[in-house]
Amino acid sequence: MSVLTTKKGLRQGDSLACLLFNLALEKTVRNAGIQTNGTIFYKSVQLLAYADDIDIIARSQTALKEVFLSFERAAGEIGLKK
Repeated sequence: MSVLTTKKGLRQGDSLACLLFNLALEKTVRNAGIQTNGTIFYKSVQLLAYADDIDIIARSQTALKEVFLSFERAAGEIGLKK
């Protein structure tokens, strides 16, 4: 049986991993230009995120695509991958 060692980054389950991911996610949302104030009743797109789950709610398919592509671009800029 081989043992995997972490040579770069943090091990999964490390308490610091959650904090660092949340900071990276916050930076990504800000860089993407997604408005975080209000609810879907007052704007066309809403982003819901918890841990590593992200939901994008939109009033139209066009708005959804625009926000997704903007979010994907901003995530790539800081090194987050699918």
